[in-house]
Amino acid sequence: MKSDTFLKLIGGLALAFLLPWVFLILIPFVSASNAEPIPYGEGEEVEGGVTAYPDSVFYRHGSSDYGRQIYAAEGCVYCHTQVIRPTYAGPDMWRPGWGGREADGLARETQPMDYTLEEVAPLGYQRIGQDLSNVGHRITTRELMHQHLSDPKSLDPDSGMPAYLHLYKKSPYGEGLVPTPKAEALVDYLLSLKKDQPVPSGK
Repeated sequence: MKSDTFLKLIGGLALAFLLPWVFLILIPFVSASNAEPIPYGEGEEVEGGVTAYPDSVFYRHGSSDYGRQIYAAEGCVYCHTQVIRPTYAGPDMWRPGWGGREADGLARETQPMDYTLEEVAPLGYQRIGQDLSNVGHRITTRELMHQHLSDPKSLDPDSGMPAYLHLYKKSPYGEGLVPTPKAEALVDYLLSLKKDQPVPSGK
């Protein structure tokens, strides 16, 4: 009798873990894996030959995969997210530039399909630093991005971000720092983060 009760307990626990896993992970994963880009309708044309959402013209992560690896290796995901939360879940859309290009009417919340062209989506763990979904629109030059990585307090004295000086070496010609290939790759990746491609109205 006791072994029968124990088996029922184990079966119940297994079911309690299995059902959420199926409905919250497996089914959404299969659905997203089969998702096709959504074509834009008439009058929704986007500049640059973009015909569907999502499009690699907007999401250039393929050219910065090494930078994404550096991003992960340096632990950026522990302090930064890449998710613009819906307004009911937080004030992200009220923070200047977080949702994308507000002046062009492209600022928006993150959509699940924003990640379909990425092999790994570094959503982040907590938000100690700013969300980086659209950091490529806020910091637009390589020089400024390198300054932000090598000396963040020079841009914001209250910044809690560490200086990633190990990604740079001293210039042989005097003062200043020279970025290593890792720093350049990380900057490539950060500048590519622009998750504000317009979503078709039929979505």
